[in-house]
Amino acid sequence: MNREPRGRALRALTGAVIILTASLGSVLAANIAIGNSGNTTEFGQGEFTLKACDSWIQLGLVSGATGQNGAPSGLSALTGITIQGLDASQCRSTQFTIKAIDEDLDTLPLYRTDGRSSLCSSSPCTIGVNAESDLVVQVSASGAVALSGSSSSRSLSFDDETGIYRISFTRAGQLARDISNLTIQSASL
Repeated sequence: MNREPRGRALRALTGAVIILTASLGSVLAANIAIGNSGNTTEFGQGEFTLKACDSWIQLGLVSGATGQNGAPSGLSALTGITIQGLDASQCRSTQFTIKAIDEDLDTLPLYRTDGRSSLCSSSPCTIGVNAESDLVVQVSASGAVALSGSSSSRSLSFDDETGIYRISFTRAGQLARDISNLTIQSASL
């Protein structure tokens, strides 16, 4: 009587169940929707990457030169954010809200709106008064990508060669090192 093939089959089945369970858990944790199917809000957490509109979107920090844009010597201010992988044709009628979070899970001001060239750490800012913490990017029904609202404090550009959107801040609000996470939420327009 040869029991070895039966033992291999049992180990293979056990391994498949473990892999399936782990995969199902990561899928459920990555896709959380709140609201009805016509107007949902998605939340993502992880390494600045999220799956939305059937494409992968990656956020990146853009830091200025050290000692400039209000940063002390040897440190860099956050001067912008990049968005890579946004397929506007698949994300029509979608709004994305981007926020920066510190290690204590507090929302940070991204840019100043009062014209001062100092960072919020050296000249305190109040979100909604002289600084903003939200970047709202809207993809219209026709697929046009734009920042929500008009402001001379930030701008959006697109590089045709790389397919990367870049949001630049006129007046930085934070040191790049103070940003622990970027969050992005999407909602239907």
